[in-house]
Amino acid sequence: MSPARFRWGMLLVLLGVVLLLRNLEVINSNFWADFVMYFPVLLIAIGLEKIFTKTKAHHVAYATSVLIFVGGIWVVLAGSRGGLDDSFFSETQYEIPDEGAIQTLRATVDLGEGNLTVRDASEKIFDGQFRQFTVKPEIVYTVEGSEGVLSLAGRAKRWLGGVVRVETDEANDWFVSFSNKIPLSLECLGEESDVHLNLASTPVRKIRVDVSDGAIYLKLGTIEPEVDVTVGGENSELRLRVPEAVGLKITGVEDAEYLTRVGLVRRNGFYVSEGFDTLTSHIKVDLDDQLSSLNIDYY
Repeated sequence: MSPARFRWGMLLVLLGVVLLLRNLEVINSNFWADFVMYFPVLLIAIGLEKIFTKTKAHHVAYATSVLIFVGGIWVVLAGSRGGLDDSFFSETQYEIPDEGAIQTLRATVDLGEGNLTVRDASEKIFDGQFRQFTVKPEIVYTVEGSEGVLSLAGRAKRWLGGVVRVETDEANDWFVSFSNKIPLSLECLGEESDVHLNLASTPVRKIRVDVSDGAIYLKLGTIEPEVDVTVGGENSELRLRVPEAVGLKITGVEDAEYLTRVGLVRRNGFYVSEGFDTLTSHIKVDLDDQLSSLNIDYY
C-alpha cells in the first residue's frame, strides 16, 4: 500500500469518526473552525510524506498519516465538546440564575481577538449571548464560599495563518450582562478588540481592561461608592464616561492641557475633579500612557 493511499484512508476514517461524534452530540460544530485553523498541518504532513516515500526512512511517510489522525481527534475533543449548545453555526446563550447565595462576583473575560458588549445589568448573575459564526467561549463558573468566580475564554480568529477570517455584518461577537445587585470585579483582556462596557447599571467595584490595538468604551455609574479602574493596552483608544456627581481621579498619564480642559485639577502628580474630597462617590482611574487616545466626558 502506498503512503498516499494510506493517508487518504486515514483521512476518511477521521472524517467518519468526527461526523459520528457530532451526530451523537458528543461534540459540537466548532470542530469545523478548528479544522480550518489547523489545515496547514495537513500540508506539512503531506510534504513530509512526499519527501520520505522512496527513501530508507519510508516509514516516516506512513507515520505522518497516523499523526494526522491522532492530531485530528485531539483537536476535536479539545475544543468542540458540548453538543449542540456551542455550535459554531448558531447563536447560543448561557445564563447563571441568581439563587441568593452569591454575595460578590469575580469575572474574567479573555476575548482573544473577539469583541465584547456589556449591556444593562439584569436580575441574573450572568447572561451571555454569542453570535453565530464565532467560536464560542469556554465558560467556567465556580462558587468559592459566597463569591461566584466566572471565566470566559475565547481565542484569536486567525485561521490559515490569518489569511482566512469569518466576518459578518454584526458589530460584536459576545453580548453579556451582569447582576444589578451583586458587586462585580471584572477583568477584560483582548487584542484588536472592540470592547463596549456599559457598566452604569452594574454595581462594579473593580475593573481592569487590557486591550491592545483596540477600541475601549467604558461607562460607569454611582451604585458603588468606590470604583477602582485600570485601563491599559498599547495603541488602544479609550472613551471614558462618568456621572457628573462623581469624584474622578486620573493617574498614569501626563496630558495636562486635555485633563484640565475636561475639568480636572493637578494634585500631587495626579488629576482630580473639583470637590473630589467632599463627594460621596469616587471613581479612581489608572491609565496606561501607551494608549493612543483618551476621551473623557460626563453625563
